[in-house]
Amino acid sequence: MNLSVNELENRLASLVDQSSTAPTNTSDDWNLRLKFLNMSQSEWAELYDWQALYKEYNTLTSTNTGNCSVTLPSDFRKFGSFPKLAGDDYNEVRPQEKSKYLSSDKFVSLLGNPADGYTMVIHPGTTDAQVASGASVFVSYYASAASLVSPANISMCPNPDYLVTRAKAYLWESREDGRFPQAKQEAEKILQRMLEFENVHSEASTDDRVKTYEESRYSFRIGRN
Repeated sequence: MNLSVNELENRLASLVDQSSTAPTNTSDDWNLRLKFLNMSQSEWAELYDWQALYKEYNTLTSTNTGNCSVTLPSDFRKFGSFPKLAGDDYNEVRPQEKSKYLSSDKFVSLLGNPADGYTMVIHPGTTDAQVASGASVFVSYYASAASLVSPANISMCPNPDYLVTRAKAYLWESREDGRFPQAKQEAEKILQRMLEFENVHSEASTDDRVKTYEESRYSFRIGRN
């Protein structure tokens, strides 16, 4: 269900103000409620590795010199699977632990933070410690949820009812309204249903079967390999 911020504000107003329309989008009430909607979205995003936040990034190393550092997208939060260099899977190793590995080992390390951005440092295991120029780089990752700013924005959260209900709880809590625990409990029930939905795949999916180590690690497919 794709609902704009404007519609989220309208639904929130119908619950807390008994009004079908939200306050004007330049008012303090609108901005306060938008803040609560963003807080609700952040709470949702940080709870789980949601499929709605899964993205893929493809790039090439420098065609002139090759490069061992790849600047990741600004919304990068964590790897979604093994990064690939020229089709080969690379393990992630904490920078503090790279001294435990041989110069011939292949792995990547992650540097950075949300404020400065993230960089993937590639240890290609080559004699010159350089990546071949023009090599393909593939990174799957879970993104941070984009902040809701304008009335036309649409949240990455797949169930907008959670955002409205959780924002209602935040609003009532700020007003010291005794109904806020009930609203928070209602939001948690919606969140639980989202988790259940996330882990029940479609009829077209084969992901409900427990995968072998070879399948999960090396993309081995029964009947194909």
